[in-house]
Amino acid sequence: MEPADTLRVIDFGSVSPLRSQTLWHAAARGVSDGSPPTLSFCRPNGPYVGIGYHRRLAEIDLDWCSRRNVPVYRRMVGGGPVYLDSGQFFFQISLPLSSVPPSRPKALRFLLEPAVEAFTSCGIEAHLDERLEVTVGDRKICGYGAGQIGDAVIVVGNLIETFDHASAAAILRTPSPTARAELDRLVNRYIAATPADPDRFQRAAVEAYSDALGLRPEYGALNETEHSHLAELDELFADPVWLQGQERPSRPGWQAKVKAGVWLFEASRDGTALTLGIDGDQILSAAVADPDLNGQADELAASLVGQPIEALRSRLATAGRPGRRLGRLWELAEPGRVG
Repeated sequence: MEPADTLRVIDFGSVSPLRSQTLWHAAARGVSDGSPPTLSFCRPNGPYVGIGYHRRLAEIDLDWCSRRNVPVYRRMVGGGPVYLDSGQFFFQISLPLSSVPPSRPKALRFLLEPAVEAFTSCGIEAHLDERLEVTVGDRKICGYGAGQIGDAVIVVGNLIETFDHASAAAILRTPSPTARAELDRLVNRYIAATPADPDRFQRAAVEAYSDALGLRPEYGALNETEHSHLAELDELFADPVWLQGQERPSRPGWQAKVKAGVWLFEASRDGTALTLGIDGDQILSAAVADPDLNGQADELAASLVGQPIEALRSRLATAGRPGRRLGRLWELAEPGRVG
């Protein structure tokens, strides 16, 4: 058994898409059972889609995944659907619940700041922004998920050496060609790869996490109990019932997150449609449609871009009855649901 002051480091190497999920889940269960804090690394040897525990499978374009033989797995922590492949090098840090700040924002900062230090050690000008996104400038460079598994808290993230923007957007179901085109544009605009030597990143991450936690790094492996957890998880994650998840009601408006604070919304009813790209409290892009706009749809949409979201209803109201119909569609938006 490792001493109490140890940070167990596990290099799983190149693994199957399934194992790139179940291995770190097994390690987290081990930490919950009393194994030492664990920092692990792996790389999937093929593409797949991961979806958070609470999300609806209908968010994913399953037909697209099926046509390309891209498997879909539901993880035990939160977050929306993400496209993952061999161009991404994963890291996972798992700690006992008692050693992590109880506040979620403080816990995320505590667990992500060493990763940011690892990025900077590789010559990447990364920082943790006010939305707790790892960015270079205003572009996201690290996708991460966080949650609690038993009595362990875990954050999983990635070094994105290459990024397939087209596939990352294509995995999401969109309600219209307008939404599809804008999703493609925003994914390309706001997500960036940061090519770096993964071995150098791994060494830097081990040093940064061990220093931040005050622990001595020691390379190790899963123990016998964790291997039993792994076998159970392999079976669970391949179960269609698990993948389907809990039944959740459909929602009248469509939303998709691109990065923290940047998201898309679309809703339509009886020929009236509203599509918005949003960054925080500002409208990035807009498209509108209504049978009574009489050729003024493009002009109205252009007037919305750059405006604060709180001004949306009043701007739409200038278009009279069709504008009011568009305003009622905005009532279907749920900004709190894009995190």
